[in-house]
Amino acid sequence: MEHKHETCQSHDATSIQHLFDNNKKWRETMVQRDPTFFERMAVGQTPRYLWIGCSDSRVPAEEVSGLNPGEVFVHRNVANLVVSNDINALSVVQFAVEQLKVKDIIVCGHYGCGGVKAAMKNKQIGLLDNWLRNIRDVCRLHKDELVALPTQEARYRRLVELNIQEQCLNIFKINMVQRRQGRYGHPHIHGLVYDINTGALKELEVDYRGYIAKHMGVYRLHTFPDGELPTTKSQLRRNMILDLAEDHEEEPGMVSIRYMTRVLKKEQELFTPEEVDAGMEVIKQELATPNSPFVHEDTLIAHFAPGAAKALE
Repeated sequence: MEHKHETCQSHDATSIQHLFDNNKKWRETMVQRDPTFFERMAVGQTPRYLWIGCSDSRVPAEEVSGLNPGEVFVHRNVANLVVSNDINALSVVQFAVEQLKVKDIIVCGHYGCGGVKAAMKNKQIGLLDNWLRNIRDVCRLHKDELVALPTQEARYRRLVELNIQEQCLNIFKINMVQRRQGRYGHPHIHGLVYDINTGALKELEVDYRGYIAKHMGVYRLHTFPDGELPTTKSQLRRNMILDLAEDHEEEPGMVSIRYMTRVLKKEQELFTPEEVDAGMEVIKQELATPNSPFVHEDTLIAHFAPGAAKALE
């Protein structure tokens, strides 16, 4: 018995034809500006920024920031949230930080955010309630400040800002972000708010120093010996030495010279291979026990990171 198979036509192709037309014009324009543009894009991406923004169609990351393809790695969701159990967002952050090695992470929200407005109404709206609960938690944390504002519109705009600041702190809590900040001093985390009425971006202040001092016993997954993010090269080098030596000590404070030489030479943002080799030769000559295969981490810090004290116990 012969069966006839019908092709499934679930959409009208003409409804998106203008997208192909626009794409053709865009490709032609890009090639006119830079004949090698697509060749360079095909080689790989090296964006400086990770942008975590709202899904709102009026706030496209590249457009409002004036950046080109390849310059910003983008993740968007309703109300620009960074939630601890959101594998999607966490995977984006990990890839951006560990593989792309972005220098800056931007959380960008916007006035007039529908997600924030829905959270403020506190009405059941279905599956989205589970997502918006994160914004309602922000509202709870800052209830006194919000209630004191004179109008609902003022409270609405302020909650947009508070939500952005809270998501910046959520990024700071992430393991791989703290680890890279402690080692390299970046990525820097920025909170931006976009005003749809004017097209302007504004940076919000986020008190990371105060946050670390207040909550370091709870959320500090990696060591910030000075009670704040490292800023000097000596601080970064010290942190790197301590981090690399951790779990590789033969006895308290003592690590293999061969091991430390190998791993330090790989960290070329902070050390050159030639500098490591020369430094280790000097250290070996100054050891109290000649030809010892081990060195104390304090000795490494004193040589490679003078002026930076050892981590506080």
